[in-house]
Amino acid sequence: MSYKQRIQAEIKKALNGLTEEIIVEKPKQKEHGDAATNIAMVLAKVQKRNPLDIANEIKEKLKANTALISNIDVAKPGFLNLVISDQALVESLLEVYKSSESYGFVSKKLKEKILIEYVSANPTGDLHIGHGRQSVIGSCLVNLLDKAGYNISSEFYINDYGEQITKLSETSWAIFEKLNGKEITWSENFYPEEGISPYVKMVIESRGEVTSPSRGGVTPLLLGGIVKDLILKSQKQLLSSCKVEFDKWFSETDLHKNKAVEEVLKKLKEKDVTYEHEGALWFKAKEFGDIRDRVLVRSDSRPTYLVADIAYHIDKLNRGFDKLITIWGADHHGQEISLKGALKALGYDDSKLEVIFVQLVSLRQDGQEVKMSKRAGTVIPVEEVLNEVGADVFRYFLIESHANNRMVFDIDLAKKQDKDNPVYYIQYAHARCCSIFRQYNELNIQGKPDFNEFDRLINLLKVNNQEYSATKDLILKILDFPEEVILAAKSESPNRIANYLKDLATNFHQFYTVCRVISKDLNLTEARLALVEAVKITIANGLKILGITAPEAM
Repeated sequence: MSYKQRIQAEIKKALNGLTEEIIVEKPKQKEHGDAATNIAMVLAKVQKRNPLDIANEIKEKLKANTALISNIDVAKPGFLNLVISDQALVESLLEVYKSSESYGFVSKKLKEKILIEYVSANPTGDLHIGHGRQSVIGSCLVNLLDKAGYNISSEFYINDYGEQITKLSETSWAIFEKLNGKEITWSENFYPEEGISPYVKMVIESRGEVTSPSRGGVTPLLLGGIVKDLILKSQKQLLSSCKVEFDKWFSETDLHKNKAVEEVLKKLKEKDVTYEHEGALWFKAKEFGDIRDRVLVRSDSRPTYLVADIAYHIDKLNRGFDKLITIWGADHHGQEISLKGALKALGYDDSKLEVIFVQLVSLRQDGQEVKMSKRAGTVIPVEEVLNEVGADVFRYFLIESHANNRMVFDIDLAKKQDKDNPVYYIQYAHARCCSIFRQYNELNIQGKPDFNEFDRLINLLKVNNQEYSATKDLILKILDFPEEVILAAKSESPNRIANYLKDLATNFHQFYTVCRVISKDLNLTEARLALVEAVKITIANGLKILGITAPEAM
């Protein structure tokens, strides 16, 4: 039980029969103590009393517990500011070693089944940095919710049906004929030649077709299908190299094969939420809060993306998922209204669907910012950035900022190997912990420190004021980790873990500067080694959520 949970338990015990939630937070100003609660002000509204009177009553009941709290102050308009005792800090620290690799994580899974779908890029070209950001945010969110005790599955939706696949086939065939010496007329509707050509060449090399398009029975449709599969295979390999894996890859084609798309159109018509206009079939999206009605089937009988999206999300719900989290790029903003409207029209609970929009990414290199734009032809491939900086840096830089924030990926900073680079700074803290233990082992001291001995660990806080302050700050930061995991999960903000780790690394480096870990004082040495071990455990577990390695040497 953390010191905050112990405070909550003591207040609840002191106020027998309390039903209100007790919130214990860290004060914004260090001089106000280690923890604070506004429970007196909450109760004042219910009891119609002066919050200061209630706070003083709580103080009188709590101050006897010196094993938990060494000092309590009441501040206007009714805050309780508390200083945690050294004993409580050490007892909480013992929980870190006891939990070790599971420290900060919740093992018991909730019954609610959640499906997170993310990336879902068209298999018609290379993944760009926008897809990269979605992939990192999605995979970190999956890891975070899993470690916070949620029942999580992940999925990639393969857009392998319809107009974009026809366009891919036509582009591939044009390149195929060009490579076989034929003159072609390049259409502005084709995909960029440089993006598709390598895959067409792979087909030629594997099948031996160099001069004759007819050899081997190659047709535009067949060629497009082969190229699509090669692109998808490349995307899977690239995502894997970014440490992004999925429980399931779901094909849009299957929705059409099993008549799920037709069934959606049929049911929407039966619900009288469609109408025909100028040869097209429309969904009455405005009736469900959208700014305009949406086309379901074009005048040439081709269904729009919306129909397949509706069918796909119904399929998810029918598979027994209680909550759906869909991660889309910012260019899809607004589309969720018609999707949720259609689900509601068909009798499904649209509140089960949550859409997270990931804002745009641009690249800064040599002091110049390059914006990503498909139309302008300045798409930044994931592979290009990944090769420059490596998977760990790639992931950290793309998760550090909240999905709602537009971000600039500073590639020059990402390549630095110093304290200015946050991921290097965090990983170096873990490597430094490992290095300290290597130094200790080289001394050939008999026996290893027992990290579960209270009497040994209390030596951490029997030091001078400067060392005490640095040590206590570090312990408190370590003990914040389980709460950070829960709060990050509740707000679906894995970036919170990235920023927590940066703060923890700062506390550790400050501690290391002020406090000599290995000294002639064996008791203090072993106590500080125990604290270093707690830092190492916490950083490793935090990096595990982010899908980043915790190196033992750098």
